[in-house]
Amino acid sequence: MPRKSLIYDILLSSTSEIENEQSIVKEAIEKFNSTYATALGINLNLKSWQNNSYSQSGGRPQELLNKQFVEDCDLAICILWTRFGTPTGDYLSGTEEEIESMLQAGKQVFLYFSDIPKSPSKIDVDQHNKVKEFRKKHETSIYYKTYSSYDEFKELITLDLSLFFLHLKSKDSDEHTALNSDLSIQGISSNNAHSSLEFEQKSSSSIIQEYESNYPPV
Repeated sequence: MPRKSLIYDILLSSTSEIENEQSIVKEAIEKFNSTYATALGINLNLKSWQNNSYSQSGGRPQELLNKQFVEDCDLAICILWTRFGTPTGDYLSGTEEEIESMLQAGKQVFLYFSDIPKSPSKIDVDQHNKVKEFRKKHETSIYYKTYSSYDEFKELITLDLSLFFLHLKSKDSDEHTALNSDLSIQGISSNNAHSSLEFEQKSSSSIIQEYESNYPPV
């Protein structure tokens, strides 16, 4: 039977050196959709400049990208290692401009810093210092996470996506419950009307426990 589903566009913001993590994020989102899409009525759609941009004239490159797809994204996943990116004219890098614009819009940002060792000869010191400055800048504004291996990052992103959307769905259900209760108090929920408004009520903890037991984090 037909089902309603909410689609959340997720911006993947990172530099070119984060190839392995980009693949891990893509796999995590595919797993989320196959695991939770039907049960929660939520689908995640990953967007990035590599896959969702086109050549365009008439403005700053990053400004054009922002209008093409960045501004329409509902949340972002940002991953940084040793490189910060190229200045945009307004910010020190495209990644910084994307993340700052998301934060200013009050949108959710998942921020991760890689602590995986890298040969000193392959590190651009100036770029690395900019990453460190960005990390320090957001120490008190974002609860970011760090990882020391690709397996650890896979666990982090899988768990974070699952918990975030399970809590989001639970919150929506609680608000729906409150609205339904208010309608009942006002006498709107007669036997026939009540049957059309009726839905299964579950607490946040029960939803998370149920899905974590059926689909434990990988």
